[in-house]
Amino acid sequence: MAENKKAPLYINGKYVVEKQLPAKLQKGEAPYTQAQKQIKVTLIKSTNGCLKDQQATVAALGLTKIRTFNVLPDNDATRGMIFKVKHLVTVEEVK
Repeated sequence: MAENKKAPLYINGKYVVEKQLPAKLQKGEAPYTQAQKQIKVTLIKSTNGCLKDQQATVAALGLTKIRTFNVLPDNDATRGMIFKVKHLVTVEEVK
């Protein structure tokens, strides 16, 4: 029997390689568990009197009240958000 192969994708006079999509998450898996390193961010000061963008950054980190914490993946985006509100939070490395 002949193998069932797909014909290459031909768009605008060029052959296009189909991209392999990452595997879908299984039921019950959280996307942040796939990251290798994680950090724990804790809110230690109130956002009252802070700039609106700093308040929005704290909310985006998932922090609502003082002494609340969130475990986040250690990547450039998270580090940039923490740098913006470094005077309001503490950071610990999770092992």
